[in-house]
Amino acid sequence: MAGSEWMAMAAVLLGAVAVLPGTLGVLMLTHKLAADAAGAKFIYSQSKWLLAISVILLAAALYPLATVDTVSRLTIAMAVLYGSILVFGFFMHTTLMFRPVRKPVFISLEEAIKRFGPAEEVIGVLDRTGKPYAFVARLARRPHVVYQTEGEAPFIMTHCILAHSSMSYALEGEFSNPEISISAVIANNMVFYDKSRGCSVIQIQNKARDEGPALQTVTTISVQLATWQSLYPQSGVWVRASEWRDFFYLKLLARADVIDPASPVKVYALQNPPDERLPMKSLVLGLRNGAETRTYPVSLFAQMPLINDRLGDRDLLLTAAFDHDYIQVFEREIEPGIVLSFQPSSSPGQFIDQQTGSEWGPQGRCIAGHYAGRQLQPFAHYNKIFWYVWADFFPGTEIYSHARAGDEPQQANTGPLPVSGE
Repeated sequence: MAGSEWMAMAAVLLGAVAVLPGTLGVLMLTHKLAADAAGAKFIYSQSKWLLAISVILLAAALYPLATVDTVSRLTIAMAVLYGSILVFGFFMHTTLMFRPVRKPVFISLEEAIKRFGPAEEVIGVLDRTGKPYAFVARLARRPHVVYQTEGEAPFIMTHCILAHSSMSYALEGEFSNPEISISAVIANNMVFYDKSRGCSVIQIQNKARDEGPALQTVTTISVQLATWQSLYPQSGVWVRASEWRDFFYLKLLARADVIDPASPVKVYALQNPPDERLPMKSLVLGLRNGAETRTYPVSLFAQMPLINDRLGDRDLLLTAAFDHDYIQVFEREIEPGIVLSFQPSSSPGQFIDQQTGSEWGPQGRCIAGHYAGRQLQPFAHYNKIFWYVWADFFPGTEIYSHARAGDEPQQANTGPLPVSGE
């Protein structure tokens, strides 16, 4: 076998090793490799050197063509195969398929409702200063990550279609200028690789699997566009134009049965046996405080629009409004050492603290009374995530129910409310 043939075959082998592990189809088989920081570092950083070497080898193998000499059929076949690998990588590599949006375009809520309709699902984010932003969830399914770098409190918004999970992270500290690639999926939850830190982050855990500090989460919820407009009429709405890659991902790969709550279809195997305490794709709120977790089924809020609770060392208020489309979590400690208890108001979506009788709006802002103008601190959590994914990452998680503390659906009253978990 001629030397040029050996070089051509080596070029194909090195090119395949450099390109294919980062493509969507191969990642579905080797996702655990990309979820590991060392594996992701190779795929999204070091593999470029293998690709460069493969190009040099292929050029050397084809050099006789420049001197009008002939090359063997095997060498030509290897060159065609090499080209096919590059074409496949161009269409399907995650760094190209899921390139984060770094310069988002926002339109007004009025324009968004005309364009998408009032029932369109959006990912609502409140930055650290309380400024609201909305992201059309359907458009965020690809690319999964949108940077919002303007203003005093920049963040990135992440959305995982398989888990129906959204979370935003503050761009601060070591995470102030990340270089993100969507690298893998673990148990149906997205993993992204931050090249600037050399670290893979599992979205639902807000950090690497077993090490490193957690990213600082930013309040993120799932809600209908009309509801968000009623709550935050000054918010902009992120949109993007349709792209040709949408056809490959949203039409061919992100099948409707995968994201349909009524469908039992899932893409990746779970890490643990399925937790059948709730329907597989029922939507839940997943709350975590240190090692403690608790789950609140969304269906619960049709009967209990207001829940006073405690998770670990945090006193929490869970409140629902707009036919429980909007569900938010706040901390009940209004000042150091002062924890409020709440009951529903006679006004829909509003609530009253029992300590002073002050009236509070669904956004957690006091609108009348002793604490007028004060704002309850939102508690970042996973809002309307699929149960089977949350339960797989936090096996044995507690499920809140009426029976947990003997609660009944709360009605406005003047007596003390039971505070669950205290």
